[in-house]
Amino acid sequence: MRILQKRGDTLEILCSPSELNLSIGDYLKISQGNGILLAQVVDVAYADLPGAVEDLLRDLVVEEVDGAKVIDPYNTGSISMLMRETRVLVAKIRCVLEGDKVVHNSSWLPSRYTAVFERATSEYLRRLITWDDAGLSVEVGFIAEEPFTLSLRNLDGCLTIVTGKKESGKSHMAKLLVQGIVSHGGTVLVFDVNGEYLYLDRRVDGKPSSLARAMQRLEPGVNFKTTLQSMGLKTFLDILEHVYATPPTSLRELARLWKKLERKEGTPSLDTLLECVEKEPMNEAVRDALLTRLQSIISSGFIGDDDASDLGSILEARPGGNLVVVNLSKLLPSIRRLVVEYLLSHVASLLSQERIEPLFLLAEEAHLYLRETYWEDIVTRMRHLGLFPIFVTNQPDTIPEVVYRQADNIFLFNLMNDNDLEKIAKVSKVDAETIRLLVKRMPPRHCLVTGRIVNDIPLLMKVRPSELQTMGRTKLFFKNRSHTKIGVAGT
Repeated sequence: MRILQKRGDTLEILCSPSELNLSIGDYLKISQGNGILLAQVVDVAYADLPGAVEDLLRDLVVEEVDGAKVIDPYNTGSISMLMRETRVLVAKIRCVLEGDKVVHNSSWLPSRYTAVFERATSEYLRRLITWDDAGLSVEVGFIAEEPFTLSLRNLDGCLTIVTGKKESGKSHMAKLLVQGIVSHGGTVLVFDVNGEYLYLDRRVDGKPSSLARAMQRLEPGVNFKTTLQSMGLKTFLDILEHVYATPPTSLRELARLWKKLERKEGTPSLDTLLECVEKEPMNEAVRDALLTRLQSIISSGFIGDDDASDLGSILEARPGGNLVVVNLSKLLPSIRRLVVEYLLSHVASLLSQERIEPLFLLAEEAHLYLRETYWEDIVTRMRHLGLFPIFVTNQPDTIPEVVYRQADNIFLFNLMNDNDLEKIAKVSKVDAETIRLLVKRMPPRHCLVTGRIVNDIPLLMKVRPSELQTMGRTKLFFKNRSHTKIGVAGT
């Protein structure tokens, strides 16, 4: 191998076909003396040699003469043939190693003629991206068929995005991260839109899994409810504004009635608030707006007058970890948003008062309820609150800009839409060309990991299988059905 040229952070490396023992996404260690340059292979092309097209055309014309192949008894064309078969590896410079120190902005380059080329092993890459994590790691997949682990310390205090098109494996990766966090004593709150996380307490063979003792299932309106007293005026007004699009005039009127009832009898109930709205003199349009929304809230069954669930006790840290799965799969969109808004507001309050320890929040299918009004406070103050989101979505263009700009880690699965790739490239430390070349051609269950969790050294890995009942599989109509057509006799 020889370095042909460098353009920006791109290296073009000449190599013979026999040296192509690398796959797209693999890393090359290019060393000279004590310095090592680490470059990631993103493409393979033919060398653009002078006269190459003319030689190819000549070969097509003279390959056969009168049906007999042209013979070269002295093998005079062998050198020319080797030159024409030369390949060019297109690689992106990721960092330079000066001893044990990783430098991302070094100007050092190895010699074109004496540099030594070697494929970086999985173990070598793991040592580069992982500091002393005191055993806090999770095995997520394979690099070059070798098991690979990521440090959970680099998820702690971070905002993480897992995105890719449907059936690419993004939810599978999210479940591996959840398993790793809980297994090491962490607390994870899951917003489960599709019912994919409800059976993580079981293994594929039906036996209890390692998460069985740590897992709690919350069914809004069944075993998980709240009251106005537990919620408070601010959260209730937030729900009316963001979930039910209540006009400001109506919100002010409701706040006035709330405080009036509060002076008389303490925190009002839904029934007394509804009765007060019906009897209190006010504009009829305001009255109708409030009555409609209050009746909708009552019908949800989530907010009542008694039996409020103690969210602080539910989310308290446990020695064996705590996995709280909120089942949103059977709720109407408006009720789902109501539950999400309440949880965000109440969890932020509990964390601010230091009534619970920091926790991770996994938002599955985040595009269904992710709005800037819901998440702006969480995202911008997450480090101070102690709430660390993991967003999972197959529609990256629906994620607000404020979320992307705060992202520390991105697990990027196969995406074909150029607009999606361009948006991710704008906020990722990985260049747009790398994302375009690697992500479009990735098969299912492969992902490109970028950000703090890999020390800003992008890694392409194959996600490992899970022993848990991960659910989330596509339901098929024709699976296990006969192939007989209507009107055609079966065999």
